[in-house]
This record gives sequence, C-alpha cells and structure tokens, in this order.
Amino acid sequence: MKNKILYTLLALFCVSVYSCKDDDVAPNEDGTVPDREFMTMFRKDHNTGKGDDEPYASKVVDLNDIELRWYGVNDCAGYEIKMALQPNVSSGLAADWENPNYILMDTIVGPDVLDLKIENLEYSTSYRFAIRTLSIKGEGYHSKWYGYGDGRHWADWFGLDTEVRYATPDLIVIDNITKESFRLNIDRVASGQIYDPNEFEVDADGNFVVHIVSVAPSPTNPNAQVPERWKNYTISEEDFTRGYIDIDGLDMNSVYVVNAENLNNPIHVDAIYNTCTVRTDGEPGDPLFLEHNVDPNDTIPGAVKYQAMCLDKILIDYTADASLTEGTIFELEGGKVYYFANNPTLCKGVTIRTRQSDLDAGKGNAKIYLNGMSENPDGTAVSCNFMFGRQPQSGEADAPINVKSVIFEDIDFDSPLATNYGDGKATGNYFANMYSNGMAVTFNSFEVRRCTFQRMIRGFIRVQGSKRKVFEQMIVEDCIFYNSGYYDNNGAGYAWIAGDGKDPKSNIFRDMVFRDNTFYDSPRTALFTDNNKTLAWPASVQYKITLENNTFVNFSTRSSGRYIFSLRMLPGGSQIVAKKNLFIQTRATGDERNMNFNGMDIRSLEGTGPKEITFDIADNYAVSYDTSKQKDDGIFTGGAFSAKKNSAGAFLDFTPGVIKGADQLIVKVGSTPLSPTDLMVDPNPPYKDGDKDMHEITTEQLMRGLKFNKTDKVLNHEIYKLGVGAPRWR
Repeated sequence: MKNKILYTLLALFCVSVYSCKDDDVAPNEDGTVPDREFMTMFRKDHNTGKGDDEPYASKVVDLNDIELRWYGVNDCAGYEIKMALQPNVSSGLAADWENPNYILMDTIVGPDVLDLKIENLEYSTSYRFAIRTLSIKGEGYHSKWYGYGDGRHWADWFGLDTEVRYATPDLIVIDNITKESFRLNIDRVASGQIYDPNEFEVDADGNFVVHIVSVAPSPTNPNAQVPERWKNYTISEEDFTRGYIDIDGLDMNSVYVVNAENLNNPIHVDAIYNTCTVRTDGEPGDPLFLEHNVDPNDTIPGAVKYQAMCLDKILIDYTADASLTEGTIFELEGGKVYYFANNPTLCKGVTIRTRQSDLDAGKGNAKIYLNGMSENPDGTAVSCNFMFGRQPQSGEADAPINVKSVIFEDIDFDSPLATNYGDGKATGNYFANMYSNGMAVTFNSFEVRRCTFQRMIRGFIRVQGSKRKVFEQMIVEDCIFYNSGYYDNNGAGYAWIAGDGKDPKSNIFRDMVFRDNTFYDSPRTALFTDNNKTLAWPASVQYKITLENNTFVNFSTRSSGRYIFSLRMLPGGSQIVAKKNLFIQTRATGDERNMNFNGMDIRSLEGTGPKEITFDIADNYAVSYDTSKQKDDGIFTGGAFSAKKNSAGAFLDFTPGVIKGADQLIVKVGSTPLSPTDLMVDPNPPYKDGDKDMHEITTEQLMRGLKFNKTDKVLNHEIYKLGVGAPRWR
C-alpha cells in the first residue's frame, strides 16, 4: 500500500478573502496599474535554466503527486494557486480559468509559503496550473496570472503530467451487453494476474480484496440513468461464488464507467482496480441525411467562400445523444462541401458516407474539409483532424473507451489551404490523430473506403500518449492519396500509419488491411511504423498487416530510409502479407528529383509470443523510367523484400518462421519490362526538381494520367494479366 498521508487542500473549503477583481483601480496612461504586485512564476527549466531535476523545480513525484514551487515576492499578502485539467483550460482564456466547473483546486497560501504538494492525483493525467501574487492593498493590486497561456506560447503556461500507474490486475471484465444491462465478470484470483504486489491486497486464500463495485454515467452522457443499488454495490459472497453480477435498469445507448474498489485502502485512486467503460446497445434507425445548407452568416472564415456546411455541432450532439444509437449512419449530399472547424472527436461508433442515390446520379463524392479554409497570422493554414478517443473530463476516472465501428465511405477529404515544405511553411495536420493525454481506447474497427485524401501534410493516422490503443481491425480500401506531404526536406513528418511504441498491450496493427489504394508522390517517413520500439509484448499481441493490390507512384523518394514496412522489432507470431502491389518510379526528362525506394526494415521478434513470423509475399511488380532499374529488384535503393539482412529474406532459413512463396520475394519487372509511359497515359509528376509545387498534381491530371494504355504491350504484360496494382486504373 502506498505510504501516504492524505492531503486536504485548503482551496476545497475556504472562501478567498482577496477579491479576484482588477477593476476598481485607475490605470496609468500606459495602461499599467500603479503599485500592482510583481507576477510570480512556477519554477521550471525555461525560467531557471537548471533543468527539471534541480531541487527546487516544480515536478511530479511518486508517480501521481505534484510538488509546485514558485518564486517569492517581497511584502506580498500571499499567493493564489489554481489547478485544472489540461483540456479544459488549454485555450488559455480567462473565461475558462474562471469557470468553476473546470477548476479542481483554488487555494490561497501565505506570503512565506513558496511550495505546495498535491497528492493522490489521477495517474497518466495532464494538469495545468496558474498562480498570482496577492497584494496587501486588496483587489485591483494583485498581480497578473501566470499560467493562462494557450500552450503555443510555452513561457506563459505551466503543466505537468502524472506518470503511468503501476501494473493493475484485470479484476473486472464486461460482456453480455444489452440495451439496458451488462454482465460484470469478477475474477479476484490473484494467481496468473499481472500486478504490483506492493499495491494490491491479497487475502489468505489468494484472492484480491475487493468490497464494492460502482456504476456511474460517463461525462459524455451525464444524465444517463443508474439505479441507486448499483451506484455503490457491496459484493456478496453469492456474487463471488457465481463469478459475475448482472447490472440492469440502465438507459439504452449510454456510456457507463465501472469500478471495483478495496475499501481498506483510504486512497481512492489506489483502491480501485481496473476501470471499465461500456456502452449499452440501442435501436438502429434509418440513415440520417444531412441536407447541404450553408449558413450565410457563418463566422468560421472561409465557410461561405467555399460554400461549406458545418458538421461540428452535429457530431458533438450525436456523441452525447443517447437517442441516437452507436453506429448511426449520416449521409451527405454528393458533390457538396461540408467542413469541421475544430478537431472532431471519434469516441462513438458512426458511419459517414455520401448518399448512394447521388453517386448513382453522377454527382460524385461529398467533400469534407478538415478546415484549411483560412490562414493563421503566420501564414499557415487553420487546420484540424479527427481525434481517436478523447481527453478525460473534470473528475473523470481514467477508464478505457470502447468504440464500435467508425466508417467513412465515398468522401473526398481535403484541407484546401494546407501547404507543404516547398511552400516555405508546412501545415502540421493529419487525417486522424490522438491527444497526448487521451484516454485508453479500443475500436472494433476503423474503415475507410472509396475516399480521396489531399493535403494531409504531416501524417495520415497517428496514435500517441501513454494509454493503451487497440484497433481490432483497420481497413483502408480503394482510396487515393495525393498532394500529401512533404513535411520537411527529407520527406519525414509522421508515417501514413504511425504507432507510438508505448504500451506493450497496445495494438493498432492487429488486423490491418490496405487494399486497392493509390499513393501518388507524397513523401512520408514510412507506410507502417510502430516507432521501432522493443516492448514486452504479451503472447496475445501479434501484428497482421495485409498490403494487396496497391499502386505506389514515387513512394517517399526524397531520402533514404523511408520504408514501406518500418517495423524493426515485431511481436512474435506476427504476419506480413504483401501481394500484387505495383511500384512505379517516374519523372519527366529534365527532372532530376531523387528516386529512393526502400521496402522493408524488420530485424527481430520480441515479446513473450511464439518466436515465429509468417511472410506471404508474391506477385509484386515494378515499373521504372530508368532502363538500368528495369530488372528484378532493380527499383530498390535499400530494404528489398528479398534482402538477406533486416528484411524478409533474412528469415528464409529461420525456424520456425514461415515464408510462403519464398521464391517470390523478388519484386519483378515481367518478361518485357515496361516504362511508366508504356504502362500509363501520363504518370509523370508535373513539376521538376526545385519547383515549390514539385509534389503536387491536379485531380484531373491524376485521374487521367494513371489510366492504363490499352496497347498490346500492356495487355499482354504480367501486370495486366495478373491484376497487379489498384484495379481502378486498368
């Protein structure tokens, strides 16, 4: 048990004797307030220059305690300190810092107090702090607040993240979910569980000590019904013998947070075992059509200019609305423009697609702009991106979020004013990202079909943060990616699919399928990567990545080391499938751009799973502008699939590793090698090396230029006969 003394904060009970107002003192002509107190600051590296480990630095200690230290001001009356969750006050606006619903602590200490310890906070949580110096003259003379910054102005704000909780057993597991109930399974046997023995009490029979379970509505739907008996339910011996409790009387299509707690431990954050979230089922309804309607008075810059309809409130309301079942389908009008102004949160399963009748009528895909309709003062685009999961809200336990399927179909995604490195300033946007302090999340599936993506400059899909992320399945089919990247001169930024390599139980590659897609001249750091970290993966964590029938035109050519598979260490038992992919390198005469191409960087198997790996690689073909590269494996400048080091070829003699069709690791050119212009109408990028727009192409040129030539040379080639590459171009 953690050896701690409970710390009760004065701010939770006291009423400030110092006014918070600054409005009764006449300012000087220059706007300053006479005799106003000096503003203090929390001590941190940027204002001490001594690093974060110096003795008097503000810091996190003992995982989830925070020690605040600040500079003293002579002859002041004291100091006022506020604490809030990072997401609630990240704007830096006084209106947020003065919203009582956002403030976790507001306390006053005397003039001789220059430190404050706050104990037993939530683990893995981002907190923000603000402080001001109080004047003996009273209101109007207090200093300005330090800490109200918006995060982009790093000197003006102060935040600390508590550390990851110690190993916690999975004592409760949820299944049998209905519209009004779920089954809470209880496994209190300590044997076989992974946990910190110093933190969890085990009785003489080898069982974890647990007394109550609690069910509460999630902050996403705070008004969801919970019968009184389940709010703090004492577990009976009959419940333990049976092994489960059926929780009933709930609202349908609502999210609940469930905890199990040992009342012998007085510290709540350490007394609870694993926290679970569950969404009850609901009644599926008919698709909801969002008829295109532009608000002529829309205040978002660029919305009227682009004739774009806002979707922000629709998605926010859907997330909180228990009357709309998870998995609701929203249909958009073909050929029309919709937009999100701010980062839309994906924490409830949903389908967004173009209405089929509009597609049948030839109206084309609906468009969704992830902002990009106006510019910041520094000239960068005002952009946004989807966010997997969400940040914790005030007072919320850090429970994992379970999300059913999120599906996008027949949509053109864009951020029209986003710029790449060639424009002088690259926009740091993605299609989907995560908050660094986001809650743990599991998606049943994330599916994208028949969509196009332009101007997602820094990355496509990225996860981050210390919490667990699991995607049961990710499917990307029949999509086109172009005018995306480059974020820096080397064509780095983040990968198309960027894991973070943090939690060994995370797995975004559990069943990842990329099929029938086209990637055109958009430099990125890799296609798949997990940050090349070695983790203690359990046997249950294995990767399965399928890459089939994709067309790659100039894949990350700007510099070496930009691999399709950048997965140096894999969990044992993983599978890599790569079949019928078409790799093209092309440039016009006089264009001297770099032409790097790297396939694979896979070096070892790690974790506790089986020390085996399966490669299923076959019928991959290449086409090059360079006659010297028109040979088998000639397109590679490094990391060929067949390489005997750090690639699939190194596992040929590996036992019990499996390589199906080992003789087909080689990327072939066919019996009669083709040039890109032999194969396609006009595949060459339109700009030459050195032009700022050299990685950009118009949609019209792309759609026309990649069509196959119907010549005998093409129709009789293996690429055509075997159906290699994205089918849409044949």
